Formats: sequence, structure tokens, C-alpha cells
Amino acid sequence: MTAVLDHTALAALYRADSFFTGLYIEASRGTGRVLVPSLAVVAADREAAGVGKYAASLRFAESVAFTAEHAKDSLNWGDVDWPVAHAAAVAWHAARAGEPLIVLSLRPQLYTATGITPLDPT
Repeated sequence: MTAVLDHTALAALYRADSFFTGLYIEASRGTGRVLVPSLAVVAADREAAGVGKYAASLRFAESVAFTAEHAKDSLNWGDVDWPVAHAAAVAWHAARAGEPLIVLSLRPQLYTATGITPLDPT
């Protein structure tokens, strides 16, 4: 399984939430993948100091840069905050490429305008 952790999920991982910790352990074993959108790192740190530095240093997570293609997708979601738009754009790009993944968020309602339905594991 490939999971995209948004800023709320990164904060939960930082707080050692058991679900997110288990997911990260699976990634460390190579039995799953964790993707971290770069804008989610910034947003997570703005909500709780220290989360961004922690998230940026996750050894078994793959950082996903905000690209021009992500920006183009984001233009369709006028009132969606930038970290949400980045995670949603990552999901849309994966869907177009036929790569299954799930966006994990503790606030899935933030994604309503994007057409993405994230999973709230709580």
C-alpha cells in the first residue's frame, strides 16, 4: 500500500499515534510506501513547531516536491489551502498513472472540493 500523509497525518505521526507509527514501521520494512508532500511538511510545522523538521527527516518516507503539474491541478480548487491541494494533486497524478494510493488525513472534509476522499484512520 502507498499512503500520502497530509499535514494532519504528519502531526499525528510526530505525536506517535499508533496507526501512523505502525504504517511507518511497515514502510521501514519495505512492505508499504509513505509519501510526504513537501507543502504538508511546511503546513504541519506551522501548526506545531518541530513537526516539519521531524517529517523532513523521516528516513523511510519519500518526499514529493510541489511541481508545475501539481500547481496546474491546484488551480481548479480555488478555496483549497495549499497543503491540501498538494496532497490531492499527488493523488490525482497517481490515479492517472494507474498507481493506487490513499491520502490519509485527520480532517478529510478539507478535501471536499478536490474530488479526493481521504481516509481518516481515527
